[in-house]
Amino acid sequence: MKDQLIKILKIVVPIGIGLYLTWYFIAGLSDKDITDIKDSFRDANYFWVVLSLILAFLSHFSRAYRWLFVLEPMGYKPKLINSYHAVMSGYIINYTVPRSGEVARAGLMATYEDIPFEKGFATIVAERVIDLMMFAIVFFISGLLQVNADEIQNITERDGEPSYLIWYILGGMFILGIIGLIIYLKNQKVKKFVNEKLLGFWEGLKAIWTMKKKWAFIGHTVFIWTCYVGMIWVSAQAFPQTADMPIGLVFAAFVVGAAAIGATPGGLGLYPLWITGALAAYGYDFKAFGAFMWVTQTGLLVVLGLLSLFLIQRQPKQTAEAKNDQ
Repeated sequence: MKDQLIKILKIVVPIGIGLYLTWYFIAGLSDKDITDIKDSFRDANYFWVVLSLILAFLSHFSRAYRWLFVLEPMGYKPKLINSYHAVMSGYIINYTVPRSGEVARAGLMATYEDIPFEKGFATIVAERVIDLMMFAIVFFISGLLQVNADEIQNITERDGEPSYLIWYILGGMFILGIIGLIIYLKNQKVKKFVNEKLLGFWEGLKAIWTMKKKWAFIGHTVFIWTCYVGMIWVSAQAFPQTADMPIGLVFAAFVVGAAAIGATPGGLGLYPLWITGALAAYGYDFKAFGAFMWVTQTGLLVVLGLLSLFLIQRQPKQTAEAKNDQ
């Protein structure tokens, strides 16, 4: 009962925070702001909107293709379509159970491509480390471009920001780590099982250094992050109010938007709030932009993610058990 309650809270709390922040954002809108948001969906130049969605799709597809380079050194050559479906399914699952997308992604590839879960998950962790480095680079560039860095930094420190939750999460992880360590040291069966999984996990991590197509991996990484930042600028061209958005604001909007997505499921509630704050720091009074960006990009992820989750389950399973039955 207690475990079930914890699982429910892990889902309900982040989504609840996101819903509260959605209300917080909407409650702060004036009648003019609400009218502007409605008008933005009617009057937007959808050439630029479609172009931004194409960039988003290309970034997701490139991420799926990049994953193949890391899996190859371990002798695995999964189908690109299954890699893509696993990546997109992971995104949509993140909306239901926060931070579970990476686990689901590795699990899907274990089921449909017979890639051991611990190895597949380790390659995802390695990818995330690389992406964290890329975010640090983008963050650094953003800092260099800012003329009002203090105002941008204050955006993520306003009322409603759920940063205190990190201390509860870290505390819980520490306690669980201690309990797990005690079980590991006392139980030989658990110790053997964990050691086997750790060996597979380490093999997955090593693949990031042993892969043959390193330059292709780097190229796709740069392409993915260029698409991420580019989506902000391209979307801005859809509205006359933001068409002249300076490069400093483009990077600032991306950084605060990425932080919002990391704080609540898909940036629910927080993304339009912080994007609006970034625009306001540069003197742009156009609250419709953040809401429009969030709706269109989230809508694309939901549609593509649900479609991938459906299609990958139509694929034949490739686990060892399934192969023995053939």
